[in-house]
Amino acid sequence: MKMKNIFKTIIFVFGLLIIQSCDDELNQLPNNALSPETYYNTADEFETAIKGVYSGMLGGAYYGGSLLSRPDIMTDNVILAQAGRRSNQLFHEWRHSPNLAWGMMFSPYIVTNRANLILDNLGKLDDGAVKNNFEGEARAARALALFDLLKVYSKIPTQSSDANSALGMPVITELDPAIRKLRPTVAESYEFVVTELEAAKSLINANNSVGRLNIIAVNALLSRAYLYTGQYSQAVTAANAVSVPIASASNFAQVWTDSSEDGVIFKIDADRILDNTGIGIEWSQSVNNTVVPEYVMSYELFNLYASSDVRKSAYVELQADSDGNEYNSIIKMFGEVGQNNGSVDPKVIRAAEVYLNKAEAYAMQPGNDANALAALDMVRSNRYASFISGNETGAALLNAIKLERRLELFAEGHHFFDVKRWGEGIDRSATDGEFYDGTGTPVPSLFLTLPAGSHLFEMPIPQSEINVYPEFQQNPNY
Repeated sequence: MKMKNIFKTIIFVFGLLIIQSCDDELNQLPNNALSPETYYNTADEFETAIKGVYSGMLGGAYYGGSLLSRPDIMTDNVILAQAGRRSNQLFHEWRHSPNLAWGMMFSPYIVTNRANLILDNLGKLDDGAVKNNFEGEARAARALALFDLLKVYSKIPTQSSDANSALGMPVITELDPAIRKLRPTVAESYEFVVTELEAAKSLINANNSVGRLNIIAVNALLSRAYLYTGQYSQAVTAANAVSVPIASASNFAQVWTDSSEDGVIFKIDADRILDNTGIGIEWSQSVNNTVVPEYVMSYELFNLYASSDVRKSAYVELQADSDGNEYNSIIKMFGEVGQNNGSVDPKVIRAAEVYLNKAEAYAMQPGNDANALAALDMVRSNRYASFISGNETGAALLNAIKLERRLELFAEGHHFFDVKRWGEGIDRSATDGEFYDGTGTPVPSLFLTLPAGSHLFEMPIPQSEINVYPEFQQNPNY
């Protein structure tokens, strides 16, 4: 999507609940569209508009696909299956460039634009809880959209000493169709994210469904945002305001087939036909009762899951391709009950992550090991049969938290960004292949290590965007 369409084309489509995952370019107002001047007059119309904000998150480069898969594809969590289509291979091998870029800018700015249209027209509603809720949802949604852009295209504040002064992403609150904004600093961008989420807390409903943002979801996202900015006491405060319990071991597998919402704080309700989403096909496809693998769980990661860990069977399954090769295939996003179409609701944030955010935030503050361990053990006690705490302290405790994040949040769009914000690098096995027992074809030597501090941790701004808006700053070293 060209930047002219992000910053210069502002539309309101009546069919807001449908967004194509291919992110096709929109060059003109569709025949079935309505302009803001003739819409936003009733609460029902605002209700349709806010649903359009959420549907905007389902683009194929966003929560409809790549944001949940590439952060694992670009790490040591998965390995390319030679029998697959080699989709996303250039990201797996860190060969991304301005001409081979992650084109995620379109969907978050569509979300932002739709949220801004709601905010700009709120004066048409009577004051009260209904109006406040729409404002809270819109402000939280555009904060999340910017947060996601920052993770992909900018440095993370805790990543390095110079991160806060590095290039952030444009903060768009205007409806000017000709607007062009340069990139503010990372610090300024994250300040907007946090300020908007804090403002949304006092506006948004507490009882919005799990398919919408509510006050619990806002606090959960704040626990993540404060962790990213290194504001650890605030991260703990936000996490403590989240009352949703961690999914139990007995319900955990059902969360990934959409037959349980246990522990889910905010997800995006998706329809495979209407929204054209297929998150699971980023990992594999099923043809004639055999698997066509794209990426499979790395043998190293597979062995980090204990046999008593409920996640092991919920996330992977031994499956064979048409040649009889067996893989630790990723089934976490395989489909709803009885389905293998890869279509499930994207889970944006869960209670387990909030506890892990709290555990890490406590661990980063001197004298809080006991609180950090308690938060960590809340997750571990719901994942391991006959769990016994390791009673870790100090560096061992922080390492245990990092490991648990890797195990818990696999295939949910976290690991690359966690490694990035920790200021660490990525190291893959030089000997393990893609088959279930570690045999097969190892990662080529050129793509084994991504060193800490590499510019490749920040995705390049697509060259197509720079061509339209030459003044827009490219990330360094691209």
